[in-house]
Amino acid sequence: MDYFKKLSIRWKVALATSIYILFVLLGAILFTALSFEQKLLKEKKQNTVENIKNIVESYKDSFVLRNLEKIDEMVKKIDGLPSVFYVSVLDTDGRIIGNTDISNLGFINKKLLKKFRNIPFTEKNRNILTLYYPVKVDRDSVGYVVASYDLNLLKFSIDREILKIVVQTMAIAVLVILVSFAGVFVISGYMSQPLINLKNKIMSITSTYIDSSELDISPVETIGKEDKSCIKNVADQCWLVGDNPDRILIEMGELSLKECPSCEKFSELSGDEISQLNYSFYMMVASLKEYLRKLDEAHRERETLNCMATMGEMSAKIAHEVKNALYAIGNAASYLKENIDNELVKEFSGVITDEVNRLNRMTVSFLNFSKLIEPKFEIGDFNSEVEKAVILLKPDMEDENIKLILHFDRSLPPFFFDRNLMKQVIFNLILNSIDALREKDEKDRYIKVETKYIKTREHTVARLTVEDNGTGISEENRDRIFQPFFTTKTKGTGLGLPMVYKIVFSHGGAISMETEEGKGTKFIIDLKIR
Repeated sequence: MDYFKKLSIRWKVALATSIYILFVLLGAILFTALSFEQKLLKEKKQNTVENIKNIVESYKDSFVLRNLEKIDEMVKKIDGLPSVFYVSVLDTDGRIIGNTDISNLGFINKKLLKKFRNIPFTEKNRNILTLYYPVKVDRDSVGYVVASYDLNLLKFSIDREILKIVVQTMAIAVLVILVSFAGVFVISGYMSQPLINLKNKIMSITSTYIDSSELDISPVETIGKEDKSCIKNVADQCWLVGDNPDRILIEMGELSLKECPSCEKFSELSGDEISQLNYSFYMMVASLKEYLRKLDEAHRERETLNCMATMGEMSAKIAHEVKNALYAIGNAASYLKENIDNELVKEFSGVITDEVNRLNRMTVSFLNFSKLIEPKFEIGDFNSEVEKAVILLKPDMEDENIKLILHFDRSLPPFFFDRNLMKQVIFNLILNSIDALREKDEKDRYIKVETKYIKTREHTVARLTVEDNGTGISEENRDRIFQPFFTTKTKGTGLGLPMVYKIVFSHGGAISMETEEGKGTKFIIDLKIR
């Protein structure tokens, strides 16, 4: 079986076709032989009976004249027929006047006489057939003939004749198989050549895929001046007959997979299934190139968001720490200035107060940087934005061997929300899940992101659920997770979940949490659809 797998397509097709033809021919030959055998056997049986009757009728006068020599001659003729092994002749009294065994002559067999009827009939006992034939002259019986013949002998003689025919037929069948093998081998080689070319193109493209900018697509050969316009108006020309098909296809990207298969012009020009497979591969490559380009853009966007999130966290923490210190320094400087009557102290106290005010203004700037901006509501596809945000963090999950599960409710309609802020919500929630899973040393770790369209009489809601099977949140910390600067992480700032809460709140939504320590956490966000 392993050797068969290593064969080329043309060898596999040729061998499979030859084997199929062999089985078909063998089945046809065997079926024909069996049918022919039954038919010949039936004819042979009838011929044997007819021959016995004809011989008996030709010796009918011998029964009237009681010519025993002629009767003995008749017995020998009947016994000489193929497969006949027993003949007995009786007179009207049941006396045996002729027999293949001379010792039986003169013996009276009344029991055998009782079996005779007015008409000839045949009796079967296993593979032995016995013909009972009354000899009549003008409706009066003048004697009786009993002849037995063996069906096995009759069948054997027929099988010998059929075997000769089968051998000749098999020789013709072998010749047909050899000719068919050669023909199929040549035809399959011609038909599989496009697949071989496709394999070579796949190998050449995948070996230098990232740096490759050309797909090496040959335009379809058409008769006359083919209309090069794209009937769906998704490109400047139809890439199948365009002047620069690879450029057109790369520009179309994923759009080619969506539009071309349902295009009448594509169906007309793409040819058979193998040609369509080639063109489908080109469209897949173009789509993949576009996907890699978008992924690269998403990666850069992720790096930007990550940098901004880090700067925001650093700004908030520094501002928080500096503000407390500045408050103490400012109070101390004011106390010295008011209670010590010294010009030098008052001068330096003023300098300290001025610098404290300057640093305080800088702190306020840091705090303003860390604050959320007002949402910019735009109508959009919530599922699409969630998926884009998740893609940004997919490499982090893959690095931690975390399984990502996505369930999108496709019935969710477009609605108004701030795309950037919702990305930040998903970003923070998934990062928290990754941290929780990182602390849990298990193989089957997952993060499940799900959207759901909930429609009631009162309102319609877009629900976003982010769930993990991480360490969970302890009972004493559940009421504090949305408080600013509260964190259980050694490197955390405590601003992630409060930021999520503020963004959801600014959208007029609600956020809730379901958690169990040691088993996982689920955050549920409901946004009213406007």
